[in-house]
Amino acid sequence: MIRHQLLDHPMFDEQPLEEILKPFGFEVSLKLTEPPIDPVVDVPEAIDAYANNPNAYIDRLSFEHPNGFTEIDRSENDDGDIYSVAVRAKTVFAQLLLCADSIFAGPNSSYVDVYHERMRQLSTEGFSHERDDGYVNGQLGFAAASYAYAASLPERFRGRVTGIYSIDNDPILRDMWPATWSKKWWKPSDRRHDLVKAGALILAEIERLDRTAER
Repeated sequence: MIRHQLLDHPMFDEQPLEEILKPFGFEVSLKLTEPPIDPVVDVPEAIDAYANNPNAYIDRLSFEHPNGFTEIDRSENDDGDIYSVAVRAKTVFAQLLLCADSIFAGPNSSYVDVYHERMRQLSTEGFSHERDDGYVNGQLGFAAASYAYAASLPERFRGRVTGIYSIDNDPILRDMWPATWSKKWWKPSDRRHDLVKAGALILAEIERLDRTAER
């Protein structure tokens, strides 16, 4: 049985799942069924399967959750019922929580990669919100455009702009890269990673604009 790592937090031992998940921005679908232990109403095959291996029996069950929901846990509760809980993220924060466990990222892995790249920029590249606030001439946007441009080039042209200090090899890229930024900050790799970097820089510029608007 696959269980989202978020549910390992001690608070889930103290409160019902729905009461914790909903404030985080999740819509919750909870399904319950009784285990097959009553010979009067349950078929012998199900009773035997559950008795021999409860986890395997629970894994084989089918629960009908609404479209767009992702199952994050199934097991037995303290009342002895078998349950399945699925969620749908309604906020960005909820989506990030869901995708924090790579098993549940699914088609949203690209979204998470951009977020992780943004966090990496802040934690290891020396960027900060205060520093970003100084880029008032579109530097973050131009840097994002530079990586997106490099990712769009045909493969036969990418080789000349994918090395450090290779910006001058392409006139468009040379004019696009922020003039006040060191060329050593230009660190392209493969197409996908270049687009992830572009997305993270766009996110940084959006955050900067939002902070400016709040002042």
